[in-house]
Amino acid sequence: MQSLPKPQFAHWLIEQLETGQYKGLSYVGHGKFRVPWKHNSRKDCNDEDGKIFKAWAVASGKINDFPNDKARWKTNFRCALNNLRGRFRKIEDNSKSDDPHKVYEIINPGSLQMQNSQEDSDPDIYSSPQSTSPRKQPIQLHVLYFNTDPAQFNPQQPSMNDLEISIFYRRREMFKTVVLNCPQLQLHYPQETQGIQSAICFPSTEDLIDHKQIHYTNRILDSIQRGLTLEVQQSGIFAYRQGSCHVFASTSDAMVAQPNPQKLPLNTPVQLLSFENYLHELRMFKENNGHSPEYTINMCFGEKFPDGRALERKLIVVKVVPLICRYFHEQAQVDGASSLHSSDVSLQTSHNSLMELITSAFGLPTMEEQPVQY
Repeated sequence: MQSLPKPQFAHWLIEQLETGQYKGLSYVGHGKFRVPWKHNSRKDCNDEDGKIFKAWAVASGKINDFPNDKARWKTNFRCALNNLRGRFRKIEDNSKSDDPHKVYEIINPGSLQMQNSQEDSDPDIYSSPQSTSPRKQPIQLHVLYFNTDPAQFNPQQPSMNDLEISIFYRRREMFKTVVLNCPQLQLHYPQETQGIQSAICFPSTEDLIDHKQIHYTNRILDSIQRGLTLEVQQSGIFAYRQGSCHVFASTSDAMVAQPNPQKLPLNTPVQLLSFENYLHELRMFKENNGHSPEYTINMCFGEKFPDGRALERKLIVVKVVPLICRYFHEQAQVDGASSLHSSDVSLQTSHNSLMELITSAFGLPTMEEQPVQY
């Protein structure tokens, strides 16, 4: 198997900083960041402390030379960092403190982000031909049924129509909200909506820094127009594309290229998620006979997807999570594999909703059977 090309360390490190997945690796101010630097001989040193060093060993291909040598991982990382004195400047060395770390300053961070973008090939933008018109400012609509703080949502009582919506411009999360009790939602830019109670306007690019990213993102935004409408039905979640911007949707692994990715046709409803298929995968998962159920819908606007490229490199991505699916998935993980071994549960039985399917499979009491609270 042909190995992947070695990434540029400076750009790779900035990407890891922005993920927030490494203990002790974080920004400490504008253009400054800290790197964990705990010595391997310390008794309190664990795998998390050296996770970033191992990650670079994997990315650079050096992991094959020293698969279990933590000291070599750290040396490899330090050499790569020190060789880029024109990009990073060490301004603090606290490696012998109670919280061992070093602080570095990014030299000219704007040019670093520009070069990172320019080293990428120009994206293929998919949209139908349209007449050009002057850019309009996004229209901010009043949205009904919105709880703008997802942390305040009570996961114990999700309804069929509760959705978590996130919008990403590349790896940056631009917008996130929980839509409560909303069977129909329109995603648009910047056209006004009619006949839809709830709508989300895509954010503008005014807060982005990378000029190349801004250029291509604006090209896509200009073609979104009325965008698409999401609708929650009893059998699943559907999408209806109305704008000229092509949209690709999938619930599968974004890094696995699909020979025929699902492109949403114009003015035609398409099912993005089947509740019955989700329940089948959930049962298999609880019985340890299948993979974790896939229920997060990723929609990529203006670029082909999935094509094997990381989802974080796509210009505009919308993530849709039906909260009832997340809730029962988490319940399955907590409960273990003891609740769904009943062979008399048939997935072929006709049910009116996902809640009835879940109730049937899990043996949950119906509303009439719920104990009365005094």
